[in-house]
Amino acid sequence: MNIFTKIKNEHHLTEGEKVFAKYILNHPRDIVQYDVQYIAKKSYVSVSTIYRVIEKLGLSGFNQLKVEVSLQLERYSHKDKEVDYNYPFQKNDTHYQIMEKMYSLYNQTIQSTLELIDLDVFLKVIQALYHAKHIIVFPSIGNYFMAECFQQNMLEIGLRIDVAKERYYQFWYANSCQKGDVVLLISYAGRTPQMHELVKILKNKEVTMILISSMIDIPFAKDVDYHLYFSPYEDSEEKIASFSSRISLQYLLDCIYASYFNRDYEKNLKERFDHYID
Repeated sequence: MNIFTKIKNEHHLTEGEKVFAKYILNHPRDIVQYDVQYIAKKSYVSVSTIYRVIEKLGLSGFNQLKVEVSLQLERYSHKDKEVDYNYPFQKNDTHYQIMEKMYSLYNQTIQSTLELIDLDVFLKVIQALYHAKHIIVFPSIGNYFMAECFQQNMLEIGLRIDVAKERYYQFWYANSCQKGDVVLLISYAGRTPQMHELVKILKNKEVTMILISSMIDIPFAKDVDYHLYFSPYEDSEEKIASFSSRISLQYLLDCIYASYFNRDYEKNLKERFDHYID
């Protein structure tokens, strides 16, 4: 049941809670774009009322409400769009039509990714990376290249960062991590069995974990510290290629790099120019 249907069928709301429920239905994009304090003010209810409604809807918090609303908004509007995330072009399309449709796919993907970003969480991610003793990226198989591009960007401004790709090295890095280190886990669906084991090891070592995934329910997501989301409208199996998920991940990693860079803009600019290798 989608979030809007669930709200309409929730019959155990108080009068104050009904006011907020109606606000969600009438102003869904506000829910996606603004924080809970702003929404409380705009909807004329208390923050505690908002969280009571969230609890009655079976959601874990305001961030999950944002995710659910954003997902349904995109799905409803997707049927009116020209490009399908899994089959963005057809057999008889011309080269120019393919280029136009891929352009639209890029725009759709970036917009949907942006709408899923919780700015408070994103800020905490940048702060965690900025204060990290050591950063290690654990990508799933299909995300190696983007992880290495992110690594290259960070290395060029003098930041030590490792990418652990093979299963053996991921476990080696996990067991050698210490409190103060930050691990970036990248997995579209979290189906890789070793990811579960890695999270257990890292949690026991009190390592800060940042997960980038789709909005598929991932059991170990509750154990990470921060969660950012891929654009989630691409099928994990039935598709021409991973166009949308790659674009979404690249956008997120570029935003993380750019925001990190911006904290010490002049210093990082000098570092990059002084040590640039063609």
